[in-house]
Amino acid sequence: LVAARGVRESLGFAATLTAVEVGGLVMVIVAGFLAAPSADWQAPASVAEAVPGPLAAATILAFFAFIGFEDMVNMAEETREPARTVPRAILAALALTGLLYMLVAFAAVRAVPVAVLAASEQPLALVWQAGTAFGPGVLAAIAVAAALNGVLAQIVMAARVLLGIGRRVPAFSALAAIDARFGTPVRATLLIGVALILGALLLPVATLAGITSGLLLLVFTAVNLALLRLKGRTPRPAFSVPVWVPALGAALSVGALGAAMWGVG
Repeated sequence: LVAARGVRESLGFAATLTAVEVGGLVMVIVAGFLAAPSADWQAPASVAEAVPGPLAAATILAFFAFIGFEDMVNMAEETREPARTVPRAILAALALTGLLYMLVAFAAVRAVPVAVLAASEQPLALVWQAGTAFGPGVLAAIAVAAALNGVLAQIVMAARVLLGIGRRVPAFSALAAIDARFGTPVRATLLIGVALILGALLLPVATLAGITSGLLLLVFTAVNLALLRLKGRTPRPAFSVPVWVPALGAALSVGALGAAMWGVG
């Protein structure tokens, strides 16, 4: 319902949930540094050399945590000066998210033994309890807010993608319908909402994350290859970047997907 009402309402609600989510991660980081250091938090060299396979397999799941930054481009028409604003927003989102997740990972392995973290379905709750005297109830509420935030963001962004498809492909023109009252693509929003609910109900979280990350890496590869092809056309397109940017992007996307498949195998 929030996604169908409008962009301003959706972004306002998402911003509130994001603040709650970031606050929860900061709480976990502080708790991790307040806890007594775990005996194995500094892994010996022999252990570090023995984990390339599992580390590669974890790459695609870790990539899932960053999904969302690329969705900003779908909201470009809703922003002022998108050519200036959107690239900066993407880079800022990646930098801040990377820093936050590195601190969370560092605090987690410092506070709780690695084997215990690996065996737990709620590793952050263990970190929280290791550094505080409080139960995991607070984190559970924050986790619900984080889940709602992720769902809302994907519904809003994916609905805009379907809206664009509906405008360009006659067979899907029904998805381009805009609600007269709210000015939003209600049909596309409802379709994405139903798809997300079915996926959440039918697939385990790890499986869903792996499928989503793999498909998105394939999309990134295709986009970068398409940009490489555009570089060879004349006249030059309005949007232009150095040739090494799409080449490196395609190589890294294929490399991440290949590393994950090698690690799983």
